[in-house]
Amino acid sequence: GGDDNDESNNNEDYQEQVVLTATTEEQEQQPKLSSSSLSRLGLLTTTMSFMGNSYATSLQQYPILTKSITACLIFGLSDYLAQKVETKSSEEKKKAFVFNIRRAVASSIVGLCYFGPVSHYWYDMIFKILPGTSIYSTLQKAAMGQIFFGPSFTCIFFASALVQSKTFSLQNWMNKIRSDLPSAWLAGCGFWPLVDLVSYGFISPQYIPLFINIMSLVWNIYLSLVANKQQLLKKEKN
Repeated sequence: GGDDNDESNNNEDYQEQVVLTATTEEQEQQPKLSSSSLSRLGLLTTTMSFMGNSYATSLQQYPILTKSITACLIFGLSDYLAQKVETKSSEEKKKAFVFNIRRAVASSIVGLCYFGPVSHYWYDMIFKILPGTSIYSTLQKAAMGQIFFGPSFTCIFFASALVQSKTFSLQNWMNKIRSDLPSAWLAGCGFWPLVDLVSYGFISPQYIPLFINIMSLVWNIYLSLVANKQQLLKKEKN
């Protein structure tokens, strides 16, 4: 009986030692993992803070240029993504993706020369006309964007697509506007009012064009598909 008790005690001591060893190893590992995660988080936070401060400084010193370059990059990226979507959804999906740089450049030029500077003056004007921050004032701003800014931008976008495809004429442009602007505008009514409510309600006026540019990344993919759908149909027929 005594030997059994001694063996039982030894087993219990061994189990306790194993548990203590495992606990100690876990405790030793946790600070290392935590330290590594904190280091990465700190680096990310520092980088984002630096980029944010640099962008804010650029906005103060060169507001139109900063907004225009931002729009240029985002518009080019959105057209690239639109081309990827087109390739996957067309009969050419089995072929290697061929990037149409002319089309992306045309889209980038719209961002650089039109959307960047025009959005700067548009939002400057809209806040002077409707300086309030109430829900009613926000809805008014959103409505003006849908009535004036959105359709004019879409028409310019259609024109740039026709120019880069070498099919631009006033007649073709008018036909494109008549056939595709109503559906694009209706689609925008389900997207941009929500974006406007967020931007006018929660974002500082100086950063609204940046937020709009980011949202435009999604919208311009759709718009690029609409603007270039005739070219895509011709490719599929050929």
